[in-house]
Amino acid sequence: MNTLTHAHAAPVRRASPYAVEMRLELVRLLRTPAFALPMFLLPVALYALFAFAVAGEMTARDPDAARFMFAGFSQLAVTMSAVFATCPSLALEREQGLLTLKRAQPAPPGAWLLAKIVAGVVCGLLAYLPLLLLTAAGGQTQLSPAQLAAMSAVLVAGAIPFCALGLMVGSLASGSAAPAYANLLYLPGMYLSGLFFPLPASLHFQAPFWPQFHLNQLVFAAGGVAKFRWISVEMAFAVLLGFTVLCSGVTLWRLRRRG
Repeated sequence: MNTLTHAHAAPVRRASPYAVEMRLELVRLLRTPAFALPMFLLPVALYALFAFAVAGEMTARDPDAARFMFAGFSQLAVTMSAVFATCPSLALEREQGLLTLKRAQPAPPGAWLLAKIVAGVVCGLLAYLPLLLLTAAGGQTQLSPAQLAAMSAVLVAGAIPFCALGLMVGSLASGSAAPAYANLLYLPGMYLSGLFFPLPASLHFQAPFWPQFHLNQLVFAAGGVAKFRWISVEMAFAVLLGFTVLCSGVTLWRLRRRG
């Protein structure tokens, strides 16, 4: 009887460090106004300004324009939260020696790293939900609930490559420099991938070099929006997978050096 009890209790004990790390990492982020307020308020404010106030007449007449703006600003909400939920915290913990302390604790070695990824995805979801509610209430995109659900699933899953990007920068840069380097790598891709406005023909050649472009293609494919699709789903998925593996590999290599 005792043997069976211990056998059933062991998986719970093994899982608890992961759950504790995830909860603490998420609570820490949500209790940091310098992170939470910009990440959760800026995307929905920009979306409401441009999609409803500035270009409201255009998006009301043209559902494709409304879908284009919804996809772009939704991706901003999800990916920006993912990058900045992971990058600065990892860089500061490295700099302050907290990773050395974590290695000495009797906890699974990957629990804190998994917690940062999960927290980044959850923060991306929380930043995205106001945009989803605003879009569903406005009805300008003329997307069905099934289409919105499919696009939402891809957007939330698409936070993972950008968590990997944030972790890579956080593992390489100092605590004070990490946000600046993250901006240098992340922000140009938001504009040069054509998320917010159609690119001129002279810039089309460079758009596939940015992971934001490939996530956008997957979002449009999930929603059945054919007008803004330029490459196959398989190609977009392969590029994002390769990008995630590359960033994760650099992160693990750097963290193993313990420097």
